[in-house]
Amino acid sequence: MLAVVPLVLSLALSAAAAAVPVEKRQGSSFAWCSALRVTCESQIQNKDYEDFFAHNACLLGSACPPDFLGPANGTLPERRNVQLFLRAVVGDKEPGREPPHAEDLRILQQISTDGKTVTEQNFIDGFYHALDASNGPYPDNVNIVKDYWTYIADWTAVCSGGIPFTNFADYFVYSSYVKSEGNCQ
Repeated sequence: MLAVVPLVLSLALSAAAAAVPVEKRQGSSFAWCSALRVTCESQIQNKDYEDFFAHNACLLGSACPPDFLGPANGTLPERRNVQLFLRAVVGDKEPGREPPHAEDLRILQQISTDGKTVTEQNFIDGFYHALDASNGPYPDNVNIVKDYWTYIADWTAVCSGGIPFTNFADYFVYSSYVKSEGNCQ
């Protein structure tokens, strides 16, 4: 059943959307996704992991592609970014435990600058801001993060402009369970 996702306008928290200097945007491979996973693990306070989506490293790390975990039995898993990232975090703390299905996405208040939509630039800035907590490494090229955005935009079927807050939130809550692709071709 759909839970109500409290999303409140908060321009005061828009500092998280500030641009990160280019010199901080260096790194290699998918090491930045692993850094977000480690930071996420350290931020979670609740034993039941219900605060997972309350932390930017957890939320934005969930946008990492599934292959950051490495191939499973020689083949890459079906693209279920959020679920796989959750399992990577939870599995390190409690192997075999299913991840929570939390729907607390208030962290989006820090990403959106208007409280109504999340733009590609909001997402990029939020992603790099989340990496700041781990001191990197950073992606080699901003196009890597833009590709993560493109997947989210395609899933939500909002192919240009900002993605409405609720649609963006839906991606993180439901994309592992509801397939939606090929909308923005």
